Amino acid sequence: MWQYRTYGIPDELFLRKEDVPITKEEVRTIALSKARLKEGYTVIDIGCGSGSITVEAALIIGNEGKLYAIDKNESAIELTKDNLKRFDVKNVEMINADAEDVIEMLPSVDAIFVGGGINPKVIRYAYEKLKKDRFMVIDTILLESVNNVINTLKDLAKDIEIIQVIISKGKRTNLGTMLLARNPVTVIVAKS
Repeated sequence: MWQYRTYGIPDELFLRKEDVPITKEEVRTIALSKARLKEGYTVIDIGCGSGSITVEAALIIGNEGKLYAIDKNESAIELTKDNLKRFDVKNVEMINADAEDVIEMLPSVDAIFVGGGINPKVIRYAYEKLKKDRFMVIDTILLESVNNVINTLKDLAKDIEIIQVIISKGKRTNLGTMLLARNPVTVIVAKS
């Protein structure tokens, strides 16, 4: 379905459900680039939602890589599975659980993505799973979550990068083209 070697599969190519969030194309592109993925890497996606990051990261790491997608919402797990089938991705293990309950059982990994509700304990456990000089990328829209993540990582991470992404998308109307703003998203990148 996706024939290109670039990030940013268009949102409209993913199956969607109203009650399951998706990391939007432009934010996903930044998150994927900040994770510095390579073929054969092992990756965790905590709070996989619709599976947009799961699908793209799994395509990047290829069949030699392995991705663990975690979500406590069964509807999100089913939607991610549907999107994996849609894009013919087979290197993903789906885990329907609270990340706090399963993260310690997973192997050390090369990259971690965190979305959805941010639990400081999960951030700490997940960060400990990162191999040396690897990256955790956290996307959030809530200011409280940004504060929680920074406070959790400040004594753990070698380096923390904070990026706020504000995107507007053009929409044609009968009067011309207008830009519709999306929610600002903060992307936090921590290096182990």
